[in-house]
Amino acid sequence: MTTADDRTEQAAEHPFGPELGPLVDEVRRLAAAVGQKAQEASADTLISLAGFADRLREQQPDVYGHLAAAGSGLAAVGGELVAAYRAAVAGHEHRWTAGDPARSERIDLDTPDGPSDKQ
Repeated sequence: MTTADDRTEQAAEHPFGPELGPLVDEVRRLAAAVGQKAQEASADTLISLAGFADRLREQQPDVYGHLAAAGSGLAAVGGELVAAYRAAVAGHEHRWTAGDPARSERIDLDTPDGPSDKQ
């Protein structure tokens, strides 16, 4: 038979009652496991982001500088992001637009009378 002292002891053990106590314990274990996995994933993400930042700093120092300034709040964020974009594509745009245009190449099409001689 259950006495009042036993019920008080069980209530102190499980604040939600004896019926929900095991469920609450399972939810706590699940939350702990999910939290641990989230920490592991965030650590992996931070490591890969640090590697990306190092490569960006070495390969595109102008872009890195603008992104760092945008993140530090020293300047208008929008302006720094635009400047980072410009710095990233400036070299490519120059390469695409500079230099001599492609030379024209004569294409031997079929003559109106018949197929080409180059078969």
